[in-house]
Parts: sequence; C-alpha cells; structure tokens
Amino acid sequence: MASPSLLPTRPRAGEQAASDERLLALSDRADITGLIDRFALGLDHVDPEWCDEEWYRSLFTQDVRLDLPNGTHHGIAGLPEFLRGPKLQWARTQHLTTNCVVDVQGDRATARANVQAVHVPHEDSAPLFVGGAHYDVRAERTAAGWRIPQLTVTVLWTAEGRR
Repeated sequence: MASPSLLPTRPRAGEQAASDERLLALSDRADITGLIDRFALGLDHVDPEWCDEEWYRSLFTQDVRLDLPNGTHHGIAGLPEFLRGPKLQWARTQHLTTNCVVDVQGDRATARANVQAVHVPHEDSAPLFVGGAHYDVRAERTAAGWRIPQLTVTVLWTAEGRR
C-alpha cells in the first residue's frame, strides 16, 4: 500500500490561487510569444496572399504601429502591401526568433525577442544577406485575446558589419 505522503492531496485555498496565477502567467507568455513567432512566420511565407488583413488582425490591434527597417506603418489597412514590398526583393527569407522575454502586467505586456534573419537573393551568384536584430513588442489583452499595438525592429548587426 502507498505511503500516505504519496497519496494525492487537495491543494489548500492559497496554494490553488498561486497555482492558478502561475498557470495564467505561463498561458499569457505562450500567447504573446506565439504572436511574435507568427509575425516572423508571416514575413517568410512564400505566398504573398496568405497574409491578408484578416490574418494580421489575429496578431495586431487595429491601430498597430510597426517600426521596421523598411519604414513605419500605422494600422491594419494596407499592411499586407507594406510588408509585401520588401519580400519581393528576395527569393526567400528566414527569420528565426529566440530568447523571448515577456513581462506581463495585468492586461498589458512588453516583450523582447532576438531575431536572426537570412535573405536569399534572386540571383544565384549574389551573397546571402544575414543580420541580427531584436523585436521590441507591446501587447494588450483584448476581447479576442492578446494583440500587438506596437512592434519595433532594431537591427543590431549584418554579416557585412553594418549596424
């Protein structure tokens, strides 16, 4: 027979509240990290029609502000076209996000993720363009879940040594 200390016990009220709070914090972090990962996935998607305004609404607030190396954009309207332009300059891209640190304060959060991006040119003889950056993100809990009202990309380095 199992020892009494090995039998499952019901958590005390305070323990349950702490457990629920930790679970919510993990869920929030996963949701926000997922938004950042999906943004990077959209940058690399080969079908430019796949990332339409409806898809971006699943990531961003209606009044989103994006500060990217290719410029600044406000709002969902016109966002697919704004992001499609730089994509067309390359045969393929791959943006890898990692080390995402999320700080949740109620219904607001900030996050920073490291990014390494590889851009493959259309011409076989041209070199790859490789760079490192970070994404600084503000997120808000909305009725539809977490959404990003602001995302800023800061380029830290390129393989050519430019910053």
